[in-house]
Amino acid sequence: MKTFLATIMIGFLFLIGCSDENALVAPENNQASAPNWITLPQRSGSSVETEFSVTKQINGSLGGILEINQTYNSGPIVVKVKAKLQFPANCFPGTENITMLVDNVSGTVTYSPSMNFNIPAILDLEFMGLDLTGINPADINFAYQDPDGSFDFVEYDKLKVQMNNGGLELKNAQIPHFSRYGYCR
Repeated sequence: MKTFLATIMIGFLFLIGCSDENALVAPENNQASAPNWITLPQRSGSSVETEFSVTKQINGSLGGILEINQTYNSGPIVVKVKAKLQFPANCFPGTENITMLVDNVSGTVTYSPSMNFNIPAILDLEFMGLDLTGINPADINFAYQDPDGSFDFVEYDKLKVQMNNGGLELKNAQIPHFSRYGYCR
């Protein structure tokens, strides 16, 4: 009899624990989960390149600019990738070889070496030829993701969404440090 009651009690607890209305799991924390990056279309043809990059020596006292301006084919669509990162004078001490890399698969921009800035660097980023089908333009934002997985949104002057040609254009984004940056929803 005791075994029968114990079995019924365990079954009852199992059913209660598995119900959709039970709050035994931790709440979602959007700051700990990865952003939903807006990706670039896949390259057509036999190209195996998955990134565009530029490296330049920048004197932090004087400032400088890194730029990428590339296109590639994705079927009949021409995809445009344009990135400009401007370092104002006194942005960081010393001189560094800085690399800006746009990943053609994830659509994110990363930088090296790891740095924090005295004055934020300014990023302009434009993608054309994206498939934005099913995406609400009001849901698109620009964010960074730190190596620990946390993320946050970036301050910027303008984010323009062009549904008709799959365009995203970001102006004057404030980049306070190097992390992984990208358009997200």
